Amino acid sequence: MAVDRVKIAGYEMQVRHDTTPDRLTRLASWIDKLVREKKEKFGNMSVTRCALLVALDLADKLDEQRGLFEEEVAEKVRRLIRGIDEMI
Repeated sequence: MAVDRVKIAGYEMQVRHDTTPDRLTRLASWIDKLVREKKEKFGNMSVTRCALLVALDLADKLDEQRGLFEEEVAEKVRRLIRGIDEMI
């Protein structure tokens, strides 16, 4: 595991990771941007609360994508079963 430093919302931290340093930097920059956008939108809200809102937004998007993926897989399985039934 590699260890690199990133800066998010003004806080520099060491992160142990299993990815490339470039990818870690890109992800940290993305999170930093999202936290800054929340901070601009809500003004006097703490960075911690903004980071939690970002985490909830990302969890919501991930959950939505997971649902779409599960639906897509289920539809492909149904088509395969129909195809098998037609061959039998």
